[in-house]
Amino acid sequence: MIAIKPVTPEFVAEIGNADLSRLTDAVFTEIEAAFSRYAVLVFHHQPINEEQQLVFAKRFGELEVSVQPFVQTPGNKRRVAAGFSDISNLDENGKLLTEKDNRRFINLANQYWHTDSSFKRTPGKMSMLSAQSVVPTGGETEFADMRAAWDALPAERQKQLEGLIAEHDYYRSRLMVGLDPHSISPERRALRPAVPQVLIRTHPASGRKSLYLASHITRIYGMDEAESRRLVDELTEHATQPAFTYQHHWTVGDVVLWDNRCTMHRGRPFDESQPRAMRRATVSDTGPTVPENWHHAA
Repeated sequence: MIAIKPVTPEFVAEIGNADLSRLTDAVFTEIEAAFSRYAVLVFHHQPINEEQQLVFAKRFGELEVSVQPFVQTPGNKRRVAAGFSDISNLDENGKLLTEKDNRRFINLANQYWHTDSSFKRTPGKMSMLSAQSVVPTGGETEFADMRAAWDALPAERQKQLEGLIAEHDYYRSRLMVGLDPHSISPERRALRPAVPQVLIRTHPASGRKSLYLASHITRIYGMDEAESRRLVDELTEHATQPAFTYQHHWTVGDVVLWDNRCTMHRGRPFDESQPRAMRRATVSDTGPTVPENWHHAA
């Protein structure tokens, strides 16, 4: 049996007695049950390679297929294998990214609270980040329990939020950190259109409701821009107060899983003159949160 050490009774648990490089079905069943309950799982001393990480991730569902990044390198060379997002400050040759490299702006945007792939019609279900090299200070990842945040809202406020739909746009957070909009071609922009997502989700395994927020939100349908911004900012501030959050301090060999359906997360700043290398595998959800035939008033 795996060892489960909860950080809080219902949010974040450290998992022991598991070798992620060779999991049995029985052990995975235990991990999956813990994942449904705690939403964030932390595994220490797991120096898995790329193939082993992808095999583990695929147990949770289908790996998401990403539109090729608008940042192109000669020969489309990548630092990590296909199937991964490169969560590092290194280029395709293992050198530190320059200050104006668009990949740096992508990374900086991750310092806003968000949930992975909410800007896709079918968003992310689970993300798995593994650490190959870390920095001495900074670079932590913070997580927010969106179920607890929902539970803490007054019943009348919950009623007001039910049924609302938000627009999520990949480029919003990137532009907020200084990405040059002229570096995005119209063709590339058309590959990543804004998408609708529900504001309140119900977790299929636990039945618990949660807020569904991200820095990618541009507006709430049916509200004007100012009203939308006030609501999103209010809910984000509520959901990320210390009572609902956990900060993970990385060590080499750490693997952290989180449920994108009921958590938000953000990376913390660090000294960019020091290399930090991680890779993330993300599993897609089973379908859109909003029906394909959904239409909104302009």
